[in-house]
Order: sequence, then structure tokens, then C-alpha cells
Amino acid sequence: MKNIKITITKYVGIAILSIGLLSSCGDETNFSPYNESVSETAALVKFQHTAVGPNGTNFSVNWYLDDVKTTGVTVSSGLPLGTSYGNSYPAAINYSLVPSGTKNLKVEIPATQTAAAATLFNAPIAVEAKKNYTTFIVGIAPNYSAYTVSDDLSVVNQDATKAYIRFINVIPNSPAVGYDLSIKELNSNAVIYSGVKYLQGNEVFIPITPIIDSESATYEVQLRTIGTTTVVAKSTITPRKGRIYTYFSRGYVGGLSNGLPSATANIPVLTYYTNK
Repeated sequence: MKNIKITITKYVGIAILSIGLLSSCGDETNFSPYNESVSETAALVKFQHTAVGPNGTNFSVNWYLDDVKTTGVTVSSGLPLGTSYGNSYPAAINYSLVPSGTKNLKVEIPATQTAAAATLFNAPIAVEAKKNYTTFIVGIAPNYSAYTVSDDLSVVNQDATKAYIRFINVIPNSPAVGYDLSIKELNSNAVIYSGVKYLQGNEVFIPITPIIDSESATYEVQLRTIGTTTVVAKSTITPRKGRIYTYFSRGYVGGLSNGLPSATANIPVLTYYTNK
């Protein structure tokens, strides 16, 4: 891949809702409460929980569409039940099927043995039929919201011999100038995104050279202090041809635990999920 630098422009997302879909060998299966009523023109949504808890005490969430609970249980024992911080719903490569249109999104912290359920926020949501989206729950107490990006998976039709990648930053106390993202691809160490501020990123996926199927090599992807080689967080990936990936950074600069800085809890993390 050529050494390219892309300065990200802010995408003002719409808030949307995800309903349950579990993965089975990469096939899409609808486990939502709308299983019988979702039309063939439903929207497809992936949900990501990246909201840091008060004083660094994280929580799980459930979310509702017009007051109908639309999550599956992703914690199988004890309370609370819901999607925990840093995780997605549905898992793996799949999307949830969501009735298209404008509805009300409610994100709720489920009840525990000692505390009643608490609503994190309500927001109108709008999704279009036959389109893919990712919705991030973002922020830190007391300011939480949904940040949504459109996932145009048709990009792979441009060149199915390539893999595709993009980057979204959801670290709430990111530096004002943002971060750079570099990828050590083959003999290159290119900065492919520059100056990505909080709640900024590019909806558009860009091509990278994949690892051939018979090999298990990895590329190192680095979140860097802007304009330097200082690594804030890093991850590895084995991209395959025809696949599409979203990298995102989450956490809190300086870490956060019991209201104090931490070297281990809620530190900035760079991770990814597979869109296709």
C-alpha cells in the first residue's frame, strides 16, 4: 500500500438502535424480538459499548426500541445482564436486523440485586432500509450519547483482492489535536489517518494489502501521539482479501479507576471488529 495520509473530517452521526443477531459460521441469523415482523427492507446495525463508567466503574447496558427490549443476554450468569463495556452486540461479523424508520432509542443499565434499572439516555433514532450502520455508546458520566456511522460494505466490490480498513476515535478526553493511526504493512509503516479527534473518523473504508490465506502473518496497527512515533496503544491484524474492518480507540487518557488515574484500568485501547 502506498504511504498515504488522510486527515479525518468529522462525521455527525445519527443515533440508532441494534437488535440481537448472533453469529453462526458467518451467516446472518435474526434473533430479535422482531423476528416475525421485520421486513426484507430492514436496516442492519452493529452496537458497540464504549462508554466509560462513573469514576471508571464500568457497567453493562441493554437497549430498547420504542420500549421493546432488543438486546440478547450476553452475560450468562449473575447480575447485571447486558452487554459489558468494550463488547459488541451482535458478536463477531454479524449485524442486527432493525425495522427501518424513526423510533425512540433508550439505553438502560439493567437492574441489580441492590439497584433499580437506570436509563442512560433516550434519543430519537433513524435508520434506512437495506443500509448497514454501527452505533457506539460513548462518553463518560454524566454525558453519554450514541454516535453512529454508516457502514458502506459495497466498497469491496471495487477490488475484491484487497482488504479494507477505517478508524474511529471514541476516547472522550482525547487530545485536542487528536491521534494518528499507522499500519506496519509489509515494508511500509504508513500513517494512514492523521489528527483524528474525539467522535471523528472516516466512514469510508480504504484498501490495504491482505495477507494471503495460506499465511498467518500480522500487521501491527499503532495509535500514536499526533506527528510523532510515540505509541499510545497498538493491535495486530491478519487482514484477508474481501474482508472489511473497523478500527476504533476507546478508554480514557491516563486511565481511570475509583476516580483516580490508573496504569491498567480504562487505559486507551486500540481494537477492531470485522464488518464483512
